[in-house]
Amino acid sequence: MQINGIKVRFDCTDNKQFDAIGEFWSFMSCLYPKEELKGLGFNWADNSFDYVIGDFEGKFDYSFDIIRQTYSAAENVVIELPNHGWKVYLGKIEDIAKIYETIYKEGVLDFEIEEFDEMGNCKISILRL
Repeated sequence: MQINGIKVRFDCTDNKQFDAIGEFWSFMSCLYPKEELKGLGFNWADNSFDYVIGDFEGKFDYSFDIIRQTYSAAENVVIELPNHGWKVYLGKIEDIAKIYETIYKEGVLDFEIEEFDEMGNCKISILRL
């Protein structure tokens, strides 16, 4: 499995990442259909981590020039991911901080995949290697 998309590094000090990633999702959802996008969090280090918004099928041409106007440090990437071993959490977008509190009680993640729909639902798939 692989995700093709745009990678940005986010600061997670004082939970800043929730608003910043929400803004990234809003921006990308203006360019591409939200229900077809996935968010991948990985590479946690020093109160920051990498986050990719993209898709698994490689069906979108991520208009890099447009994206770089807002996210100057953005990178166009393809990330290989394991096919098996993912644990899934379902909920509502407004409860995402509580969902992550539950997830992190079990320890640090290697990968997380977020999916959202227009009805306010979220699906979070996590993997600890």
